[in-house]
Amino acid sequence: MKRLALLLCLVSASCSTLLGVGTESPKVTRVWKSADGRDLKADLLEFDAKEVKLKRASDFQIIKVSLDKLSKEDRSFVAGLVHERNLDEGLTKGPYSEKVTGAFVKAVSKQGLNYQLFGNPKWDGTKRFPLVIWLHGSGSSGTDNQAQMGGATGVFTNAAHQDKNPCFMLAPQCPDQDIGWKKQVADNLMLLIADLADKLPIDMKRLYLGGSSMGGFGTWGVCAKYPNVFAVGVPLCGGGDPKQADVLKNVPMWVFHGDQDPMVPVERDRVAVAAVKEAGGTLIHYTEYPGEGHNITGITLAKEELHDWIFAQRLGVREKSAP
Repeated sequence: MKRLALLLCLVSASCSTLLGVGTESPKVTRVWKSADGRDLKADLLEFDAKEVKLKRASDFQIIKVSLDKLSKEDRSFVAGLVHERNLDEGLTKGPYSEKVTGAFVKAVSKQGLNYQLFGNPKWDGTKRFPLVIWLHGSGSSGTDNQAQMGGATGVFTNAAHQDKNPCFMLAPQCPDQDIGWKKQVADNLMLLIADLADKLPIDMKRLYLGGSSMGGFGTWGVCAKYPNVFAVGVPLCGGGDPKQADVLKNVPMWVFHGDQDPMVPVERDRVAVAAVKEAGGTLIHYTEYPGEGHNITGITLAKEELHDWIFAQRLGVREKSAP
């Protein structure tokens, strides 16, 4: 679960200070500390995963220092710079670069989860882009790595949307509808997200999760299990566990359901939303469609205000409330 721990680390405040480091070596004057405790004030000129080149402040002499000669804190600092530079180059040199083509590309994660990934190779790699993850319903489960490519994938990646809100998009496929977006499937999804975020220029404060039907239940469940990871949860015609209301109260969510849904009773979302509000949640919004049934993805994703709200959200920073 190392990648999952990395995902949680990357979204923490302690890691956010590294965001924005470009391909050029940062102009940093720092008091470095050797592994045996000696201090050295010096400018950082160059770095890689093995050593740093420094200009000593006392006499301006340029020296190279192996990372294993530095303190743990300094090694972590340099590792963060190396990581960010790798992200800058992720669209051209990284292990996922061949999968970023401007169209969806099929792939299989290291854990065996089928998915398709969208990204634009023409983006400026030194910028960080949101990642939208969409969880399909039960009928799209399987192993063909194609059935999950429904309307949501086309909406978020069409030219007009990408011009306004450029984003990566991940469309995973659940292998077994009897499991759904739970247990090992959910764990494998999180490991995939962590690996993508570790290799591509993804904005860790803008991970947006949504889904319909079984994917709506999955959105509720995954947001509850990882409440400090996703900036947004958008469950459609699903339902959450009222017992998880306390952990969900600080997750911005916009929930949608049709009041005539014959497949998933509308009460599943009504009860969950009410429980979150009762727990003190003020970031949850609920839209119920009078007379609508189960197929509400089209009318929901046609709402421009929904997209404006989603892409205004950043983890820990609430820039816009839902209407």
